[in-house]
Order: sequence, then C-alpha cells, then structure tokens
Amino acid sequence: MINRRFFLKNSALFTLGCALPSWSNAGIAGKLKLKYPSMGLQVYTLNSLINLPGADTKTILKQIADIGIKELETATGSGGLYYRHSAKEFAAIVNDLGLKWIGNHVGGLPRSTQVPVGSRNLRDNVQQIVDESAEGGCNWVICSSSSINTMDEIKRTTEIFIKAGDAAAKNKMKFAYHNHQSEFTPIEGVSAFDYVLSNTDKNKVFMELDLAWATAAGMDPVALFKKYPGRFPLWHVKDLDKISGKPCPVGKGKVDFKHIYENSKLSGVKHTFIEQDGSKTIDDPSFSVQWLKENIY
Repeated sequence: MINRRFFLKNSALFTLGCALPSWSNAGIAGKLKLKYPSMGLQVYTLNSLINLPGADTKTILKQIADIGIKELETATGSGGLYYRHSAKEFAAIVNDLGLKWIGNHVGGLPRSTQVPVGSRNLRDNVQQIVDESAEGGCNWVICSSSSINTMDEIKRTTEIFIKAGDAAAKNKMKFAYHNHQSEFTPIEGVSAFDYVLSNTDKNKVFMELDLAWATAAGMDPVALFKKYPGRFPLWHVKDLDKISGKPCPVGKGKVDFKHIYENSKLSGVKHTFIEQDGSKTIDDPSFSVQWLKENIY
C-alpha cells in the first residue's frame, strides 16, 4: 500500500510542476531559450523605394510583412512623415496588413537656422507631431537626430526632449532619442548621450539604442545597459561592414549581436527594428530576418 504522506507530497510536486511556465520546464530539460521582442523594421531601410514619386505605400509595406516583420517604425522622407498619407490613413494601411505601427521618427533641434518650408521638428512642432502620431495609434515619438555640436546645443536639445517627453506622456505615449556616433563624443567633458540621460526623467525620456553606431563609436552596448538599466526599450538592429564600416545586412558585419541579445534584459527592450540605411530591395532586410531567426531567435 502507498504511504498516504508520500502520495500527498508527490501529488503536490506534480501539480506544481504542471503549473510552472513553459520556460521553467524547458530549463530543466535543456538550455533555456530567451524570448525576444518581435522583429520590426525601420521603414527608412527602404527609403529609396517608398519615397519614390508615385510609389505605392501599401505594396512596399506588404513586401515588408511578407518577410516576417511584425512591427514598423517610420521616418521623415520626401513623402513626408507618413509617406504621402495622413497619420490616420497610414495607420489604416498598416493595420490592414496585420502590422503594428510602433514608432515615428522626427528631427529634434534643427542643424540650420533656415528650416525648409513645410518640414516639421520637435523644437517647433512637438504638439502637432505627438497629436498626429497618437491619432494613428502610434505609441512612440522618437527623435531621429538633433544638433549637438556645442554644450549650448546639447542643453537646448535636452530641453526639447523634456517637453517632448511631457507631451507624449499626456497622450499616453512615450518619447525616445535615437543615437548616432556623435552622441558619444565628449564636449566640455561630457557626451550628449550621458548629458541627456543624466538630466531627464527616466520615466519620460528613453533611448533608442542604435547598436551599430554605438559599436562604431567604441561603445559596448551591454556596458551601456548596465550603466543605464531600463532606459533602452527600443533598439535599432543594424550591422556594419567589417572593412567599409557602412551598413550591411545583419550578421554580415562586426556587431556582436549574440552578446547583446543575451544581455537584453538589462536594457528593458520592448521593440527591436532592423535598419539598413540605403537598401535598394527587400532582399537585404529579408536576409537580416533569416539570420536573426537562425542565430538569435
């Protein structure tokens, strides 16, 4: 006869085991496989196509959906912020294709005193940009770049970001700043990257870390995660050719994606966007998707 105490003890253990999440059982059976955010694409990758006069926005977005992309980030181009559409119209096209419009890129502090007629930036049009993005159901407004050549410009840029963060929060959205290499160059003893993150509300101003440009600047993205934990909910997954230093398909260059993804939890990442400046066809981001599926996901 089975001992009653033994039976009850083992029954409880069995029930607990069934209640554990799947990753726990997977961890017992073998190597734990981390779960990463859905692969997205910064549409700027296909800027040369989608901004062509007469280009059909829906056709190009369908090509993006067909390679396995789930989320989109947009950027200003010759076709405007929404590729010849209103924010609401663009959102409808995106939704019809089963995609999600996550983020909208726009400039910060203009680099010239002469701002082109009809263009918009966060210094002059922050509320309009936030309102339009919210109308399209977009969750993030992101500064694509800002003038940061002097400490005065860095301070002015930071003030713009504080206002953008406040405006986004009022619309139940969020704001982030996308880096290039120059953000890591010290000016008067401090980089724009450190100045912005040290002088803004961590709950209102985030960073979209471009993994390639940070690497090109000699920075280790994981070290940045450790320095500013949780401030990097957005990534640009970009690679750089080992010889030319120019953007190339993910996995063909010098960025150590495995090291970065393995430490992704530190960053607080929620959305990742493949980006390859200057791609001429869908083949380049398609290769990146496949490489990530085979080596990371």
